[in-house]
Amino acid sequence: MYKYSEEKDGMIKTVLRFLKYNKFFFIVAVIVTLLLLFSVFADKGLITRLKYQSDKKKMEKQLEDEKKKQEELKKEIDELNNSNDKIEKIAREKFGMTKEGEVIYKIEIDSTK
Repeated sequence: MYKYSEEKDGMIKTVLRFLKYNKFFFIVAVIVTLLLLFSVFADKGLITRLKYQSDKKKMEKQLEDEKKKQEELKKEIDELNNSNDKIEKIAREKFGMTKEGEVIYKIEIDSTK
């Protein structure tokens, strides 16, 4: 244990001696380190920029999906405005409506088989 303490003290003395005679190098190193930290972690830093780019890509994809939905809905509206067949199909499927004189047969399937 005693030897380790001497090595540690010797290393600290070496570092302090280096800093004493190389103050300019130390100051430049601190400034460069601070600039790097600021450019990476600041509000407009690299990490924030990467996060914003990721969010932008997600939003662009979401916008594209919404535009596709909008086009599909426009097509469906156009079909409903211009086609009686589409209206008839929806009336039959969703509301169970029939034409006059039609007979509806209900088929029950036994689920126990």
